[in-house]
Amino acid sequence: MNDQKPDKDPKKLTEEELLEMLEQLKKQKKSTTRHLSVALGFLLHKNYVIHLVLSLTVNVLMFAVVLGLAIGLNWPLVDMTLVGFVLAVLLLTFMENFVKILMFKYLFKAMLYSLGLLSVMIQIVILYLVDLTLIEGFHFFSIERLIIFAFSFSLLRLVISVYLRRFLYNEKIVFLGGKR
Repeated sequence: MNDQKPDKDPKKLTEEELLEMLEQLKKQKKSTTRHLSVALGFLLHKNYVIHLVLSLTVNVLMFAVVLGLAIGLNWPLVDMTLVGFVLAVLLLTFMENFVKILMFKYLFKAMLYSLGLLSVMIQIVILYLVDLTLIEGFHFFSIERLIIFAFSFSLLRLVISVYLRRFLYNEKIVFLGGKR
């Protein structure tokens, strides 16, 4: 019998190789998190400044569309001035981006499990705060109209955001169970 063991087992890695693999996994995790935030709908672009500009543009358009549709149906949602409109969109965009960053970092599972309802609820709270913050120029007629606005705005913005991401990243839109 030969009781000699080889000096190095070919299946065992050295400490240096293990540390290198660990660093690669850390880099991969950071990259995956960024791509996940874009894929799940929070970020419109990987560059945050471009994301803010796109987000502001989409919010202005969707604000105008929802308010215009409500006026067209002879059921206005908001009493506003032009300055109030601009300030409300700016406040909503910046407050929502800040809050969603925190939510994405600390409440990721809750956001996934709520299927977007948590985001809409946060948006309702932010819109209520915007209504309270602006002394003149932007006020919802009632809490029910604020809720109707928030759901309509979120739904239309979701559709536009999906198509914007598709355009920016030249990706196919995949629905549940679909193939690429």
